[in-house]
Amino acid sequence: MKTLRILGTTLLITVLCLNFTACSDDDDDEDNRPLSEKIVGHWVLTYEEGFIKEANYPDHEWSHAPKDEYEYFGNFTFRADGTYSQYDLDGTSTPQSIEKWSVNGDVITLIEDEHEQYDLKVVEITNDKLILEHYFKDEGYEVRAKMTYKRG
Repeated sequence: MKTLRILGTTLLITVLCLNFTACSDDDDDEDNRPLSEKIVGHWVLTYEEGFIKEANYPDHEWSHAPKDEYEYFGNFTFRADGTYSQYDLDGTSTPQSIEKWSVNGDVITLIEDEHEQYDLKVVEITNDKLILEHYFKDEGYEVRAKMTYKRG
């Protein structure tokens, strides 16, 4: 009986070890790619929230699925060559412009020209979901926008 218990325990430990080994990091290949590769593609805005506080104006807050217009950033297409386009929500318009983007850590910088750029922190990115957050504050003005996208 004691031999059967030892044999059973040994078999159980072996099966558990094999199970953990077999289920290691098979799906991590996608996660190990750099952000500059993961972001490439077309992203459709599905939800947005945030606020704008401006001196001498009432605060403006939002939290909703986008309707006819977007509050801060619309649909994007990020290309591997470091350019991007931003589109209206209906998808029928031509891109507003073709601009440049770059990545530093978990921040994507949208470069519209040498004088205007926006930093968007990547809160979450999966194969099908992207959450970006923009925050800016200076004297008399503060904005925070958090946008959720799906791959389109």
